[in-house]
Amino acid sequence: MNPIHRLAFLRYIVIDECLFEATNNASESEAAKEAKIWFKDDLLDAINERIAKFSVHSKPIAMRTLEKDIVDLQALFDVKVLKLSHNRRAHYRYAHSGMSIRNSSLSAEQALALEQLFVHLESFHFMEGQEWWWEAESRLRVHFDLFPEDSQVRLAERKIKSVNAAAVFESHHWSDASRKWLPVLSKAAAKLIPVRLAYRLKHDVPLSHTTCRIEWLTVDHEEWLIGMLSWDEEAEEMFRMLVPLKAVDSVDDVTAHFPVESHDLDGWSWPSYAAQRMGLNDGIIDSKLEVSEPVQIWLEEPIANRFMVDPIHPSQDLRLQRAGGGVIFTINVVVDAALFRWVMQWGNQAQLLEPAEARHTLRLKAREVASLYEPMFGP
Repeated sequence: MNPIHRLAFLRYIVIDECLFEATNNASESEAAKEAKIWFKDDLLDAINERIAKFSVHSKPIAMRTLEKDIVDLQALFDVKVLKLSHNRRAHYRYAHSGMSIRNSSLSAEQALALEQLFVHLESFHFMEGQEWWWEAESRLRVHFDLFPEDSQVRLAERKIKSVNAAAVFESHHWSDASRKWLPVLSKAAAKLIPVRLAYRLKHDVPLSHTTCRIEWLTVDHEEWLIGMLSWDEEAEEMFRMLVPLKAVDSVDDVTAHFPVESHDLDGWSWPSYAAQRMGLNDGIIDSKLEVSEPVQIWLEEPIANRFMVDPIHPSQDLRLQRAGGGVIFTINVVVDAALFRWVMQWGNQAQLLEPAEARHTLRLKAREVASLYEPMFGP
């Protein structure tokens, strides 16, 4: 893409940001609405300011270029821009709330072009160091609702290459090969398709199988995790699980049977669940509601200085207390294994002060760890 094209897309992004802001203020006061009106002159200034930051060598655009950009924006991204008047001054906004070039759908020609790109880049699936493509393709397919139902037919009709793809794949054992499951799992999550999933949480245990709906895909400590609503056919009950992507052995979206009435069963929110914790633990999620509570952690001065700038947790209290050559931080989280792991990673540079029961539990865990290093023989 040449610099002219890059600059044009930068202008489209700025216009979209301004029009999105101007359109999504229906519930605000009249004064707030007027403050968000984007007159032509103000819109032009905003674009030229962004251009100057992007490249000091690029010249500002003229009003006629802005007017052409607005026309092109509507044609390229299938959005509708309204030209209105306020105090005899022209201003713009989108036709309805929520409209944005970020939410635009692809035309038939664009969808075909993107699908052809996916075909050309399939070789990345078998190249060491290119594991990122599993995630990139999955995100693009979800964003543009591009899930071809005849993907297996398309693959079968591909011309045989001189390179044996299966052999190439077998010869590479990268640490995150599990990302190969992202395309099918992201489709299952986006389309609410039930799947039959086989997984192994520990390497020395038999495979487990579950029929589930994928509800959430997230990265925790650089590891992909799947949040799912599972169906126990024998007990005829639902339960939720967190399974590492690397634990998945197979996925089948054909034979899975899942009760229809389970959709939006209880208004569960995985982001809310994660926000109350210091980290995520794989396995079955306890169905009972776990309430976050104030937790006090003492950190030695050098470590504490880091978390004054980059908070331990979003719930961190701004009020700090200095004591014993360190700082006491207060956060509101669920007391669980993730919290204990976080504290213990700092060794003697950290202490869990409150709640008292949690401190006692951590004391016992520390003793267990210490006992591993007791003398095995000798005096």
